Amino acid sequence: MNLLEMLNDQIGDQLSKHASGFLGESPDNVSNALGGIFPSILGKVADIAQSGDGAKSILDMAKGADDSILDDIGGLFGGGVDSVNNVLGSGSGMVNAIFGGGLGSIIDKVAGLSGLKKSSSSSLIKMAAPFLMGMVKRAVMQKGLDAVGLGKLMGNQRSFVDKLLPAGLGSVLGLAKNVMGGTVDAASNVVGGTVDAGKKVVGGTVDAAKNVAGATMDTGKKVVGGAANVAGAAVDTGAKAGKSILKWLLPLLLALLALGFLGRQGCSTGIDAVDNAAAKTMNATEGAVNKTADMAGDAAGAVGDVAKKGANAVGDAAGAVGNAAGNVVDATGNVVKGAAGAVASAFGNVNEAAAKALNTVKFEAGSAGSNMMSYIKGGFKGDGKFRIKNGNFATGSDVLTAETKRELNNLTAILNAYPDVNLNVSGFTDSTGDAGKNLDLSDRRAKSVKAYLVTKGIAGKRVAAKGFGAANPVASNDTPEGRAENRRIELSVR
Repeated sequence: MNLLEMLNDQIGDQLSKHASGFLGESPDNVSNALGGIFPSILGKVADIAQSGDGAKSILDMAKGADDSILDDIGGLFGGGVDSVNNVLGSGSGMVNAIFGGGLGSIIDKVAGLSGLKKSSSSSLIKMAAPFLMGMVKRAVMQKGLDAVGLGKLMGNQRSFVDKLLPAGLGSVLGLAKNVMGGTVDAASNVVGGTVDAGKKVVGGTVDAAKNVAGATMDTGKKVVGGAANVAGAAVDTGAKAGKSILKWLLPLLLALLALGFLGRQGCSTGIDAVDNAAAKTMNATEGAVNKTADMAGDAAGAVGDVAKKGANAVGDAAGAVGNAAGNVVDATGNVVKGAAGAVASAFGNVNEAAAKALNTVKFEAGSAGSNMMSYIKGGFKGDGKFRIKNGNFATGSDVLTAETKRELNNLTAILNAYPDVNLNVSGFTDSTGDAGKNLDLSDRRAKSVKAYLVTKGIAGKRVAAKGFGAANPVASNDTPEGRAENRRIELSVR
């Protein structure tokens, strides 16, 4: 879970637009400042949460945050100075607890990096903190985290923070070394070293087996030939190992024989000793070569088993693909090609656990989830577009209603069951009012839907959101009923 990504998906550029007007600063400068402020706050919060007491304090702070401001930024600033000052007052307590005596240095650094006045930098940091803690609160509530769980979640955020934190802010923040990241790197190095050692011991066998497995999974071709080649490589490896042993054993043997010849000119004891040494050397050589041959044989046999299993897996995969294609053809009466085929392929990857949970969901008739399930079960007939039945918004608002959220919850169950399915979320308005404002409103509504799906655990990259204003009406704008039809959110599979 990437909290910074989730926050960005939720608020987009709305905070920087409204905050710039409130502060009297340029939107670009405010946007640049927020790009450093959010990772700075989260980085410091992550540091604090690595201790038991610190995690408890952050948990209490998150639970006390008002996460509703994430859903209605326009309404927040539209409520006047008092509404914004309430957020600033809440944020002031948060940043003082988070940064302590270092807050002044952070304010100066943000101002210097972004071009904001110091007073604006101070206000923006206080304004940003409640939004970030609101997102932390949603993560806590969604996952049912206690202090220990929150500490782990915060530890996982450090890699995301490090990627986005502007140069110079890290040193001012005094962030601790990313212990979790170091642990992962260390573990990676250990595993890497182990694999390298394994490669040296087995030689070409591991690489050959890897190539066979890769070729098997990619095309399912030449499995038997690949196995034969691997077996040959394994035997050849054994032969090379034997030669390597003989390189040093044979010269030693010759030296011992030479000593034996010289010994015969002397005493019989020397002759016996040399003969015994030579015999032992020969036995050792023969044993080493035999063991090497055995190792090569075992390796070839093991690779043969891998190749055989790979061939079986390819056969099973081919059968599954054939069955899936057959289902599509049987259901539609035609061979699925082009975009429809791509959609069918996306639905082909199923998370079995999530699919079981999906079977328990009761979809409202006519809802986007109900229509999508009919689309799946019906062999992907139609254009793959689904209107949110309860996609209602208050006039001029992009805040989701409880009914809309319930419908999106059911939709989330489908997306969890089919992890390769992606969505386009399109927002539309009627033709009443200013076209530019309608376009902006439709875009905010579409992004509200996306943001909600992200808070439910759907990766942001799986959902694209865009507003189209009054374009593409589905009914006449001359009647109240028609205008209501045109104010809609549409989902399409991609």
